[in-house]
Amino acid sequence: MSNPLPPPPPPSTHHHQHQPLNIITPATTSATTMTSDANREYRKGNWTIQETVTLITAKRLDDERRAKPSTSSPSKPGELRWKWIENYCWDHGCFRSQNQCNDKWDNLLRDYKKVRQYQSSHSQSQSSHPFLSYWSMERHQRKLHNLPTNMSPEVFEALNDVLQRKLNTQQQPHLHQPSFSQSSEQLPLKTDQNPPEIDAPVTVSGVLRWSKGLWC
Repeated sequence: MSNPLPPPPPPSTHHHQHQPLNIITPATTSATTMTSDANREYRKGNWTIQETVTLITAKRLDDERRAKPSTSSPSKPGELRWKWIENYCWDHGCFRSQNQCNDKWDNLLRDYKKVRQYQSSHSQSQSSHPFLSYWSMERHQRKLHNLPTNMSPEVFEALNDVLQRKLNTQQQPHLHQPSFSQSSEQLPLKTDQNPPEIDAPVTVSGVLRWSKGLWC
């Protein structure tokens, strides 16, 4: 005869400790958002034209947002502004950090001013030599003139639009300022101090012309 099987072991008296459920509160939600931002994998390398246009759009919307009257604090730190721009870019497929956006914007403004100044010099030049437009130049020719080598008409027009809108917004309050008559008891105003000049962007129509398939 075969030996009988041993009886099964008695049930364990050890009680399993259940993990408490995580209750989502506003504090934990905020922490989750901060964690997701911290875990973002930002894209590196050269910017595409689509990324650049997205950044310019974000900057324009941020300018309009900050120009509106608000009941909150009127002054917003630069970090918060560029974080808003980063979030907009991130939501629209441009996975760049706020520092990348800030640096790229500074570079765009620098390149824009160089191209604008060069194109504007055509109307002021007294030279009899034919003017070679930036948009007709090859890459090596742009280098010889110390100009950016990869500025596209699309990016230039978008930048020009943003700067023109910002300039118009800054000039609006001055158009409605009341004029006050100067009484005999008032001291004369100083006239030797001129207001700072505003570097107004040129209109695209005065810079870009489409002729025979080329920007000139």
